[in-house]
Amino acid sequence: MTTTNHRHWQLAHDSTAMTDIDDIHRCIEIILTTKKGSDVLRPTFGSAHLDYLDAPTDILIPNVVREIHLAIQTWEKRAVIKDIYFMGQASHLTMMIDWQVADSVKGEIYKSEFIL
Repeated sequence: MTTTNHRHWQLAHDSTAMTDIDDIHRCIEIILTTKKGSDVLRPTFGSAHLDYLDAPTDILIPNVVREIHLAIQTWEKRAVIKDIYFMGQASHLTMMIDWQVADSVKGEIYKSEFIL
């Protein structure tokens, strides 16, 4: 059995404890890779940003940014989005999310990269 004294933690795939920043990053990853409506027990869980993947870039970017902000504000209150930006073009777009821990005194900014 895994035990931990950390405030933020969850079990990793290998049954070890994922703690602190790794736990928050993993939660963000789960939220953003779960299409809203796909979890039958929590139909509002996840993000609707995936609905815009086939849209033109000028429609995709503002809608994806809005949906990600909404999803993280709703489902991961330990993180605050500082910036979302995109690199690449059309079918090879990479999204970077700068975030910080909401209750952090240091205010460090972390990055999460997602390939769309």
